Amino acid sequence: MRNFFLLLLSAVLFSCHQNDKDYPASEKKTGLDLEKIDFKEKPLEFLKSKIDSNVNYDSDYVKKGYSMPFDYPVGYKLDAWNGKDSYYGKAYYSKVIDSIAYYRNIYFNRIAFLTRNNKTVAILADAELKSDTVYNEFVKQLEKQFGKPAFSPQTTEDVFYEWSAKDRRIQINYSKGFSMEVISGKKTDLKQIFNMQMLIFNRAEAAKIDSIQQKNYAKTKEYKVMQGDFKLYKNDPQTNIILIDSILNEKFKQ
Repeated sequence: MRNFFLLLLSAVLFSCHQNDKDYPASEKKTGLDLEKIDFKEKPLEFLKSKIDSNVNYDSDYVKKGYSMPFDYPVGYKLDAWNGKDSYYGKAYYSKVIDSIAYYRNIYFNRIAFLTRNNKTVAILADAELKSDTVYNEFVKQLEKQFGKPAFSPQTTEDVFYEWSAKDRRIQINYSKGFSMEVISGKKTDLKQIFNMQMLIFNRAEAAKIDSIQQKNYAKTKEYKVMQGDFKLYKNDPQTNIILIDSILNEKFKQ
């Protein structure tokens, strides 16, 4: 499990709600319904003034020509995962806004869109949960909706799952850490926080990425992955033990 420590020098902490009872009836179900996305979403029209131009951007990379703002993956010329075709598309992130999206009773405070040839291929959403119990219940909910996960953790350190649906792959990842709130003249407030990411990827487009990575490995014998927030763990040897084992076994046989 990935742990992190987040320092907040502000009295205001962003949070999102996990239960319908947290919202008055007039405020329920606001934002983008992630369950109903059809990959026809237009990120720039949806985000407008909500876009955060500081994410998916590296000023040094821009100066050196490795990538331009919103390019995905960032620095694709420096880390050429697919040779001269390493540029994939554009990624647009929202600012942190309470309830910008939801999936049933889970509310998210940041979303991001990945596009290729000006068409949305994936949506990533971040939520701050109340407890790990909420995450476990969400896993059960998705199992009821989509069945047994197509990919699940292979170590005790990871907490992620992937489901395969008709036209999409759904991946959720969970991590926990601490936030520290510092206010002058008051006692420092340290509390545990629980974060979840949900990635919904167009199934056909995800398969193309997997195919590219495998074909490149067959040619070069070096398995390179398209890095970034939209990475599917099943396609990554660092999180897929079966994949890395097959790569290592092949190398040892040579």
